[in-house]
Amino acid sequence: MTASTIPPHEQSDNTDNTESRAHTPPDWWDHHRPINSDEYSDMALMLGALSILTFWMFGLGILLGAAAIGTALAARRPDTPGHDPGDSSAGIVGILTGIAGIAFGIVFLTAALPHL
Repeated sequence: MTASTIPPHEQSDNTDNTESRAHTPPDWWDHHRPINSDEYSDMALMLGALSILTFWMFGLGILLGAAAIGTALAARRPDTPGHDPGDSSAGIVGILTGIAGIAFGIVFLTAALPHL
């Protein structure tokens, strides 16, 4: 029998071996793990940035800004897993970007609604 010249990553998984392999999901795919404070802070930052980018979409920026503030406050709760009591900066950027998105959205709506 000759050795295969196909690299291992290009070989087909279709072999004569009928044994089933155990499926092990990656560590980041654990749905039973609670969301920790850092993930809430990252989510708040993303929602706040999206609220700033979408302030001109007639209320979407305001809704995303409110969601950013809510997730940032959830990151600051003391009972959130992974919350460090000495870290007072958790979620601050999410709160600020959420407030900015809400403010830009309100200014846009007050300027645009009289012209509709």
